[in-house]
Amino acid sequence: MVSNPQRNVARTTIGVVEEVTILGSKGDIRVLARIDTGAVRTSLDTDLAARAGLGPVFDRVRVRAAAAEALEERDVADAKVVIAGREFEVAVAITDRKDMRYHMIVGMDVLRDSGFLVDPSKGNGRDADARGSRHP
Repeated sequence: MVSNPQRNVARTTIGVVEEVTILGSKGDIRVLARIDTGAVRTSLDTDLAARAGLGPVFDRVRVRAAAAEALEERDVADAKVVIAGREFEVAVAITDRKDMRYHMIVGMDVLRDSGFLVDPSKGNGRDADARGSRHP
């Protein structure tokens, strides 16, 4: 029997909406992000990436957005993000999300090796909206 090292470690439970801090050269930015186990890649709004000072862009990827039929190209830059007190380095896809409820999506590129348990009943965004901190 092969043991799973993750079983011996206490796993942090996060909700489907979590506060994320983006660590950038121009400063740290806090944002409420959607935790999306169906998203392959983490994506971030263009304006947030610029405000944090992310870059340079080192790649472009083709992505099929959930609501789109055609593929779209997105710039990719390295970012450091903090979720539930843990820091991650991730290549984020940068796209215009200003008209979307969440300006950041955390995808499986972060979640796969994080050890987080995502609890859909926790952090659905309604509590954060009531506090007025949806867009800190």
